Amino acid sequence: MIGRCGRLLWATLALLLGVTLVVAAVPTTAWVRVFEEPGYSAFFDFTVAADGTIIAVGATNHRHMPPYGGDALLMALDAEGNVLWERTWGGDGVEQARSILPAEDGLYVFGETASFGAEERDFFLLKTTMEGEELWFRMYGTEVREWPYGMIRLENGDLFLFGMARSATQGDDAYAVRVAPDGAVVWEYAPTSSAGELILDAVEAADGSIVLSLSIGRDGGLRALEPDGTVRWSRRYEVDGWEFPSAMLVSDTGYLLAGFTMDESASRRQANVWLAEADALGELQWARSLGEALHDDYAQSLAWLSDGTVLIGGLGRGMPLFNVDTDGGLLWELRREDMSVHATMAVAEVDPGGVLVCGMKQVTPGQLYQGVIWRIAIPR
Repeated sequence: MIGRCGRLLWATLALLLGVTLVVAAVPTTAWVRVFEEPGYSAFFDFTVAADGTIIAVGATNHRHMPPYGGDALLMALDAEGNVLWERTWGGDGVEQARSILPAEDGLYVFGETASFGAEERDFFLLKTTMEGEELWFRMYGTEVREWPYGMIRLENGDLFLFGMARSATQGDDAYAVRVAPDGAVVWEYAPTSSAGELILDAVEAADGSIVLSLSIGRDGGLRALEPDGTVRWSRRYEVDGWEFPSAMLVSDTGYLLAGFTMDESASRRQANVWLAEADALGELQWARSLGEALHDDYAQSLAWLSDGTVLIGGLGRGMPLFNVDTDGGLLWELRREDMSVHATMAVAEVDPGGVLVCGMKQVTPGQLYQGVIWRIAIPR
């Protein structure tokens, strides 16, 4: 550690040599809300309205193990984290809201439902007012269970809903549907694969193609779909161990990917954040890993910051956040003081120097979670 004398020496040398020293910004917590009461177990996504209202969506009873239940949760907070209103949506079965986007006259909420439609869970798309009141909802799916991961808006206003279809006999297959702003189906994407595929994220490229971030067995990959849903190109990254991208962004030269890597041949299986860049045709250009040496970390979400750097939201101790440059170099890392396992499900810059994070905190492994919304400040 450099002491006071050392810092003075470096400052004096910098003045003599005409060097500008850049001190890395140290982010701090502006506020954090942990919803410990029953019925607030997870937040998966958020949007910020024109007046600064934060609208988060999630689930009232998110569990990885039975008994399953609960409703989709919508909650509005002001810029200081105070709850303005909350709504739940659902029936007698399980509902979870995974993604939210603003509409011209309200909100789109995407998730899964077991209360309506087929016996298994299906995708749902809910249209609400800006106050969370239902206007209409639609369901999409096959005869097996659909598992939602996210929703993006396309340039022409259509929505692309994606995830997977899971069958007890056939395994996992990628599943997605492109819908018009009124919820009408434009086309459905439901290929079959012996390897088992999940669509974990998606972006629209400048040429109108929809690029999918895939988990394929224990590998990762990218696939580009034409605007009509046919495949333009496909890449699979076959490496030793596990490696796949959970989130992606469009970059100047292609796509920035972040996710999970684990070497199964190691004496101790260690999960780390996997960060990579692919060119416009999906070919990998470089890959890095980061995270704690003795604890698991992996990426769940990505966002550009206004300074041109990238923020990675992870799953790990203390709700990890990693700020990296466009070459994958780590600039800073931040974790909550509460170092229990947290998952950062969505992250975005809400104003220059302000970042909002939503996710969940694990209280009992597989059984009990608490919703978390965290606001941090980055000095500029």
